[in-house]
Amino acid sequence: MTGRGMRLLLALLAGMAVLAAVLLRFDLPAVTAALARVGLGGFALIVAAGLAAEVVLAVGILPLMPQRPPLPVIVAARQLRDSTGDVLPITQLGGVAFAARALVLAGMEAAPASAAVIADVTTELFAQGLYVLVGVLASLSLLRASASLSAYVGAMLGGALFLSAGAIAFALVQMTGGRWVDRTGERLFAARLGQARAFHDAINAIYRRRGRVALSILLQLAGWMASGLWLWVMLWAMDLAPGLWTAIAIQALVEGLRSATVFIPAAVGVQEAGYAALAPVFGLTPEIGLALSLLRRARDVVVAVPVLLAWQTVEARRAAR
Repeated sequence: MTGRGMRLLLALLAGMAVLAAVLLRFDLPAVTAALARVGLGGFALIVAAGLAAEVVLAVGILPLMPQRPPLPVIVAARQLRDSTGDVLPITQLGGVAFAARALVLAGMEAAPASAAVIADVTTELFAQGLYVLVGVLASLSLLRASASLSAYVGAMLGGALFLSAGAIAFALVQMTGGRWVDRTGERLFAARLGQARAFHDAINAIYRRRGRVALSILLQLAGWMASGLWLWVMLWAMDLAPGLWTAIAIQALVEGLRSATVFIPAAVGVQEAGYAALAPVFGLTPEIGLALSLLRRARDVVVAVPVLLAWQTVEARRAAR
């Protein structure tokens, strides 16, 4: 096993250990009771709301593309990227190559397709940092309204600001190009110097169009806000009635944790611990938080399985031709 494979395995084992600790710590009958309240109709609504949020996130790449494939192709590429990171034993970054591959299968050249996807990840990371800031602002108003929860203000503010600032700073460094762009191109096209140069030119051309980059960030931010609405739908399906800002705050902070632990495949354990730890801060039980994470996992599997099977079918038919 290579060094990278060993690090991936160790990260996965660490996440599974955290997941086991979370499952053992809480009242599992209370978790199953919360899940039972959702029902098949509620779960179908959760899947539909998650797909709608995915569409909003997917369109963030459009301003960055020199040529625009049909919207279904864009959405499929984004869903493939997220599905591979959500259910396969690879890091969240592993799905980026799959998204670029989907665009290539739709007719784009490899270098501009890869450049668009990498730039999309960069603008999304910047938007995610802004989204975490929105979650912090929502948290402040909610926590200060409760005397029993006001003690959390300092810790949450410091941690969330650190995550947000780190995400935005990292995105800004990537947008400056330079050595990072060169190294990325060399990794993507190790044996094809011409393709690496084409990638370098394509991604620098994207970053020079500041207006389009800013539009992509705004669209990505709208997508992240939609993910907060999705969490509100999940809580509503459990017969709970939290405010929308509560859902946005929880989702923003959990996404910040997932981003900070991007090296753990599928954020195993991190996601469960995040929801379970944050739920009581906003007046919910840890079991509700764990149920939210399990519902999200179930939705990911239900969507990812047909998406990955369809992708493999397309690849097999192309190989046969």
